[in-house]
Amino acid sequence: MLTLNEPLPKPDTLDLNPGQHAAATFMGGHALVLAGAGCGKTTTILARCEHLIASGVPASGIFVLAFTRKAADQIIERVGITLGSAARGLKASTFHKFCLTLIHAYPQLFRCHGYTVIDRDDQLHLMRAIRSGSKGDGLPTAAEIMDIYSLARNTRCQLAEAITRYDEELVQHEIAMAGIVRGYEARKRKRKYLDFDDILEIVAKQLRDNPQLRNVIARRFAHVLVDEFQDTNNLQWSLLDSLKDHATLFCVGDDAQSIYGFRGADFTTVHSFKERIPGATVLKLADNYRSTQEILDLSNWLLRQSPLAYGKELRAINGSGRKPRLENFADEWNEASWIAEDLLARRAGGADWSDHMILVRGSWSARAVQAQLIQRNIPYRYIGGTGLLQTSHLRDVVAGLRIVANPEDELAWVRYLRLWPGIGEILANRIVEKIMDKPNLPDILNLLSGNKKAGGDCRKTIELVAALSGNPVEAFRASVRAL
Repeated sequence: MLTLNEPLPKPDTLDLNPGQHAAATFMGGHALVLAGAGCGKTTTILARCEHLIASGVPASGIFVLAFTRKAADQIIERVGITLGSAARGLKASTFHKFCLTLIHAYPQLFRCHGYTVIDRDDQLHLMRAIRSGSKGDGLPTAAEIMDIYSLARNTRCQLAEAITRYDEELVQHEIAMAGIVRGYEARKRKRKYLDFDDILEIVAKQLRDNPQLRNVIARRFAHVLVDEFQDTNNLQWSLLDSLKDHATLFCVGDDAQSIYGFRGADFTTVHSFKERIPGATVLKLADNYRSTQEILDLSNWLLRQSPLAYGKELRAINGSGRKPRLENFADEWNEASWIAEDLLARRAGGADWSDHMILVRGSWSARAVQAQLIQRNIPYRYIGGTGLLQTSHLRDVVAGLRIVANPEDELAWVRYLRLWPGIGEILANRIVEKIMDKPNLPDILNLLSGNKKAGGDCRKTIELVAALSGNPVEAFRASVRAL
């Protein structure tokens, strides 16, 4: 926090080009900054934060909505390095974390006291349980139903429309799928679960209907900055729409790309920004620092072929280079073979292995490439895989903590019971069916005492974790030691 005698910090804007500087220092209300890939979107977001703080806006009055937790953390870190103590209080997070923070702060307002947030694996387990009671040939899998339902919620459309967008051939199962979805929602409410879409929906509804909550946000945040705006969906936009009369929006995105359409991202929000927010200003960044002009010439040509009016020409700061080359392959194995051959040729020309990077869409698409690299003795390092908190052993430990926090968490009970000798999925589900009728944890543990397989170490471990629940660290350690 700054004292009265302390001068306001000066942001480092010397490295900004004219377009970035104009955007970062813009003070004319709501703004959309359109920037192609490599044109300095993150740099502009950082400079914007620094300019606002240097202009006298308290850091605590600024909130940045980023696409990933890593991006959010980096924004806070980098602004802090530049401005020091003046940046304390700056907030940045994903949409989900922003909403979850509000739910935790005002549980009674959102009627979510005592609820447990479930991830995709938990959702799948629950959806499978509901789907198992439905009959019909060709019924979509639990994962497909969950994806379709999530698409409907994030795009704010009817289930029938989401099914059509996902796969028209599944429309014949609409009635069955609607019944499964209703069962899924009923089970969630009964067990006090919130999935990731619930987190956004609940806050969006309250922001729309509750002036008190909007005023709370208005008092806390005068400026809301949004990174990767083109990847927001209709549900996320509804959150911003409720805030536009209470905070100044500064959205940065690329109007020519959006790779998350399968999750409901709607890039047309970028193109309709001024219609959605009358009086808003659109700024453009066209200086590209990532590619050579030959690559941008191709990109500019593609933009000109679009029926959408982009009205921008990207310029390469790096100058000229080689023209892009189009390669066609019969399948992924031919493609992988070509990549390996190209790497060997580059290596023969004096390049180091570490000079190269191969980007893949997902782990499934990397298999052919990895096979070719191994076959040709090309050293490589694979980056990616399961996140730490998604690993099975940590999820097993956390299950015990979830049970203590919410004894009606049947998903956590099934996972935890299956860890003990002699208890498989069928027996675990049978036990859970009996204990879910009990009103509290002590009654559940008493019932477990009568089960030969669950009444020993499993019951004692839960009792120990419950006894240590006032000290989360010790409770976690107790659960780890037990497993």
